[in-house]
Order: sequence, then C-alpha cells, then structure tokens
Amino acid sequence: MKKILIIFILSFGFLTGRIYSQIAVSYYPFQSILSVSSNTDKLLWADLRIETNTFFSNINLGLNAMVNIKRTDWVNYYSGLGINVNPFYGLESLPFTNGYVLNVGVRVKPMQKHKNLQVIFEFGPYFNKNFDGGIVRALLGISYNL
Repeated sequence: MKKILIIFILSFGFLTGRIYSQIAVSYYPFQSILSVSSNTDKLLWADLRIETNTFFSNINLGLNAMVNIKRTDWVNYYSGLGINVNPFYGLESLPFTNGYVLNVGVRVKPMQKHKNLQVIFEFGPYFNKNFDGGIVRALLGISYNL
C-alpha cells in the first residue's frame, strides 16, 4: 500500500513540475470539492482535490494523475487514476488510504474569448481501499486556468 502511495506522490510531483507557470483552480459545488491542477491543456497533468464541507480531522484529499486523450479549441477529453487519502487518520491509527478512483471527464470551453473558463463533467467508479465496495460518482464543476 505504501508503494502505491509513494508512486502517486512522485507522479504528482513530476507532473506538477511540468506546470509551465499555469495552474487551474476548480470547484465542484454539488460535492463541495476544491481542486488545484497543473496545466490542464498539456498532455499530462496532475490534480489535487480537497473536500471543503467537512470537519478539519475528516478532510479527504484526492491525488490524481491525468492524461488528455483528445484536445481541441473547444473541449478536452481526459482520463486518469487517483487515490483518496485522509492525512489525519494516521495520527489516530486509522487507515491512511480511503480508496481509488478512475476519472473520465470532459472540460468544455464554452466561450471562445475566455478559453480559460471551463465547465467540467467527470464520471467514473470509486473503489474503497479493499476493492470490495464502491460507487459510481459524477462531478459537475467550473474551472479557471490562471
């Protein structure tokens, strides 16, 4: 389990090192998730998500490595793998890892003049850490590339 976490952290560090001075800030209001991503227009990019509507000790973080499958002027289709962790669970001798996710999404750039403003839709399975249960989740949000 620790090997998987180390691989994700190193991948996230590698991908964020390729930011080229552009990041994206996203918000998914229905799930209360705030996201900071590296440049979402590059082939490979990373995403860090934090749940904002929770107690401090229950904050869940999502680390995702994404790849753009198809990029156009109006839309980016992407997919990626992620891990969901709670950094405070380790202090209470609880499992650090919550689960894993397969992201499949689309980033639509609805206004030609303002391509940095994007509407996001994601769909994909989320599995708990033991792969014996999970859900299919859908995310709808808005993003702005700085």
